[in-house]
Amino acid sequence: MIKSLRNLLKKESFPLGFRVISLLFFILLMFTLYFGSITSLTIDLTSKLSLLIVWTLWWPFLYVSLLFFSRAWCGFLCPLSLANEIGNTIHNGKSVNVLKWSFVAYIIFFFVVFIEQTSGLFLSANTTLIFFSAFFITAFVFGLLFSRWSFCRLICPIGTLLGVFSRLSFIGLRTQKEKCIICKTKDCLVGGKALRCPMSNNVPNTQSNKNCLLCVNCIKNCPYDSPDIKLLSPGKEIIDGVNFSISESLFIIGLIGLTFILNSNGVRLFRKIPEFLDLSLNGSLLRLADFVLAIGLIIIAFIILSYITSELLKINFGDGLKKFGYVYLPLTFSIMFLTIVFGFLAPYVKLNDLIIALSKYFLLTIGTLWSIYFSYKIIYQKHHHGVFLGTASQIIAILFIFLFFVTFLIPGPLNQFPPVNNKYIARSGEIVEINTFSMGFDPAIIEVKKDQQIVINFVNQDITHSFDIDVFDIHKILLGGKTTTVMFTPNKIGEFAFHCDIPGHTEAGMKGTLVVVE
Repeated sequence: MIKSLRNLLKKESFPLGFRVISLLFFILLMFTLYFGSITSLTIDLTSKLSLLIVWTLWWPFLYVSLLFFSRAWCGFLCPLSLANEIGNTIHNGKSVNVLKWSFVAYIIFFFVVFIEQTSGLFLSANTTLIFFSAFFITAFVFGLLFSRWSFCRLICPIGTLLGVFSRLSFIGLRTQKEKCIICKTKDCLVGGKALRCPMSNNVPNTQSNKNCLLCVNCIKNCPYDSPDIKLLSPGKEIIDGVNFSISESLFIIGLIGLTFILNSNGVRLFRKIPEFLDLSLNGSLLRLADFVLAIGLIIIAFIILSYITSELLKINFGDGLKKFGYVYLPLTFSIMFLTIVFGFLAPYVKLNDLIIALSKYFLLTIGTLWSIYFSYKIIYQKHHHGVFLGTASQIIAILFIFLFFVTFLIPGPLNQFPPVNNKYIARSGEIVEINTFSMGFDPAIIEVKKDQQIVINFVNQDITHSFDIDVFDIHKILLGGKTTTVMFTPNKIGEFAFHCDIPGHTEAGMKGTLVVVE
């Protein structure tokens, strides 16, 4: 680390100053959500702008920054970690066995995503306000009840996701072992100029980015300048098998299952199962079925494949289950990246559909090749029996997921199953009925006459969506499991796009066309 950077990190005000500024900005956003709009420094801030910042811009920022700055968001900017630390300062609570309860964070992540989907969180200022306020208070209370940043380690869904993907980052904190050996005081563990490690890490033996928030407390405390923020070979800790766990391995696979149902074609596919079983589900229960089926089935398939691979390699099944999920980490990251970044930003940057599809193919190819490389390093080079067939079994699964996305889930020139957009011609005085679901409208093409009032009943099958036609200034929330009526009179001739304004839904396939004729 260059000397000037080390001197900056050792300053008492760094990164505390950034964290305080971030907290003030967070409070400003919360006030904006509560009051609807406020004026700050002659700038008018509205709740709509706050929702855009919190949901549409913030999530892509996290994913893009992750590869280059690891978990710097958590240690440098996150207001929730600051709330946890403030609670610690007021009362030093009892310690908690974070290793024993680490699996809880993965369950909470999927639960929070489900709540986000079913509550209409992305569209509602009040719901977003309650959501973030609840997490802020929870972080503070955890700080009062338990020592260190237990909220960040066991509860925070954002930190859970960043912790897993930070293993692929280009930077991370590492120590110089020769200096740690001669150290007698272990200030990095007990505290000194700054608090001890808030994540209960064994700092001298740090080999992973997963639970390091880059808070730089250990850099401040160490009298030998042992901890450094260094450039790393991305994913080396995975190849070295650092801190593997069955729960994290299954979480990586579960994320792939989640992405299957963040797509119109994927939802249609998995909903054939309850239809076949003649289950009458709607609203939140229908979306819950999506989660259970997509995440559950891919985890079951992975467990079966891991058992086969373990038998081929003649290793313990538990050991195989613990390590094989990490083979898919780069592929999972690339899928989540293209789902979030393109899903949230594409409607605003107005990129050509072909460019978006080719960009997704490129990212998916990188993730696929990287995962194949991991399978070679983790399986082929580290075992003696059945390495060819064992490695091949996982590579085949990787390629299957790749082809599933390219030929079925990603809209583009290689998709062999494009959605069928039914066209409906509305007659005078007729009420049009449109079924809405995650993620689509059916029918998706509506033809009406100019200057003739159109009445549409939206029968929403599952979670909260919206119906938006910007050119006619129509913006209507469609509550989950309910029927919502929309009436308007189109006064222009042409073809006009309509969509769901929830971040990610338009790109996932929830869009259509209103054709207005003379």
